Amino acid sequence: MEIYFSGVYNCKADAKGRVMLPVSLRNQMAPMLGNGFFIKKSYYDECLELYPKHEWESEVKKLNERLGDSRKDREFKRKFTSGLRQVEIDATGRLLIPKDVIGLVDIKKDVVLSPMDRHLEIWDKATYDGDVESSPEEREQLAYEVKYAEKPGGDVS
Repeated sequence: MEIYFSGVYNCKADAKGRVMLPVSLRNQMAPMLGNGFFIKKSYYDECLELYPKHEWESEVKKLNERLGDSRKDREFKRKFTSGLRQVEIDATGRLLIPKDVIGLVDIKKDVVLSPMDRHLEIWDKATYDGDVESSPEEREQLAYEVKYAEKPGGDVS
């Protein structure tokens, strides 16, 4: 089942780590609600990542195909799966994030759910805002660096 999440959502986390998911996001998740989800700390950013179960299984398959059993491979696997837990969304549309997992990225009350194609990033709002804040010049340079745009100034060489 292919899914590409869309929409950035501002939510609240309660003292127990429950995040009420917006209806439009729950509608996107409806086909996979019965299968569960996996949550983990991002390897690259100060956020959590929420994967539908089938997407997480695909990630594990890629890991196992690319990595062996060397010391470095095992170290990467441990770090890549830091905080990994299976989670569910309850009948009222709340995602319960275990407190120790929340603590890995210092999520407070205000939360941003940001789509990354087939999984969602879960950020503390202040951290997210700082991460996406940039000048027009910085955005242009980033687009060029990731090969989404031509060189600044129209130079395509």
